[in-house]
Amino acid sequence: MMEKEHLFGTDGIRGQFGEFPLTENIIFAVSIALGKWLQKSHKGVSKIKIVIGKDTRSSCDQIEQYLAQGFSSCGIGVCSAGVIPTPGLAYLTNAMDVQMGVMISASHNPWTDNGIKFFKHNGYKLSEKQERAIEKIAHPIIQELNSKQKIKHKKVVIKKVAGSSYVEHLKKCCPGLDLKGKKIVVDCANGAVSGYAGKLFSDLGAKVFVLNDEPDGENINLHCGSMHPEIAAQHLKKKKADIAFSFDGDADRVIFSDENARVLDGDYIMTMVVRYFLAENKLSNNAVVGTSMSNFGLEKLLEKLQVRLIRADVGDKYVLEEMIKNKLIFGGEQSGHMIFLDHATTGDGMLTALQILMALQKTKKTIKMLCHGLKKYPQLIHNIKVKERKPFKKMPVVQQKIDQAQKQLNGRGRLVMRYSGTELLARIMVEAENKNEIKKIANDIGRAIVNEVGI
Repeated sequence: MMEKEHLFGTDGIRGQFGEFPLTENIIFAVSIALGKWLQKSHKGVSKIKIVIGKDTRSSCDQIEQYLAQGFSSCGIGVCSAGVIPTPGLAYLTNAMDVQMGVMISASHNPWTDNGIKFFKHNGYKLSEKQERAIEKIAHPIIQELNSKQKIKHKKVVIKKVAGSSYVEHLKKCCPGLDLKGKKIVVDCANGAVSGYAGKLFSDLGAKVFVLNDEPDGENINLHCGSMHPEIAAQHLKKKKADIAFSFDGDADRVIFSDENARVLDGDYIMTMVVRYFLAENKLSNNAVVGTSMSNFGLEKLLEKLQVRLIRADVGDKYVLEEMIKNKLIFGGEQSGHMIFLDHATTGDGMLTALQILMALQKTKKTIKMLCHGLKKYPQLIHNIKVKERKPFKKMPVVQQKIDQAQKQLNGRGRLVMRYSGTELLARIMVEAENKNEIKKIANDIGRAIVNEVGI
């Protein structure tokens, strides 16, 4: 591993367990580095404490042990909330007397992947600057560990803490929500929400049909959850339910289906919430934050509602940055990550589901009525495998094609060019009303990239 190779990506540390950056030595070194960083930044605290949460992947228990061993070696106290949604861990971090929350999860990725997300004492994720500071401390520790033979670590007994207060918190976020008479389908993705979602909605009076809530360590996100919302939609039809919610592995996002089994993504959620907040006079500064992936149709509809859409980079931490910068309370992603800053510090799938239900109850309107006017533009995403992430501006032919396309689409469509943060992929996203036009634009730019840096 190169000394300056980054450990942190778009959302914490992520990869396949046992491979960079999730090897035993790196996890152990990062936990020591984090411990040292916390001790330096919390000098007035006599005993630094950390709470750990995890999803249902088979590698989570081992990663939790590596982290606990590293923290304990620094004299830091460790407790575990066990299997809990990522937003639940963020809530506990803020509610408990701890200095850091650590979530072990790879979100919507398959079970072979895993990751580690870090939350400060107030429930917010680490900033990129803070991540780089921790990396700087970790690199020499990693080099030292790699130079030694296999190190045996003593198993740490981790104190357990309950996560039930998170469900009670969610109920308080939606006072007056009454789900009596409602039939709700919930797809838990065999993930972290498995022990939580059914209870939440049934406690509020709904008849709940729970799917995929039997995790075995390897079935998380497997043909289910937010990556396959059609499963819940099919079940909704069968049970003649009112609405269906499909969560991802750590429940920080949700996709839903209406009473006609129509699958609706984050753009529809944002439309519903904006109309609800406008009716309640709750929308701060008449603006919301989306991302570069938010559909052009959403932007056009919000313009008609006199609401400004501010676009951030993809990733809920970037959405959050723009929300704080512009003093806004709501933002989200097409993928179903929604942040309600009045109630949460990160994307929260269950909170989003409750807000959708609140919007329906408070406005006394149907999903169709609240989504009226949202005309999604055809969107094409073209992924190109590349040898390196060479800046587009440094490839003259590619940049020429980009400039031509942007001029062509001006005012009636969009082109977004970016590299994947986790894979060697160039992503070309084109939106416009004409499908043939967007296909030609994507192919033209794609060929230029292949000629320059393609594999």
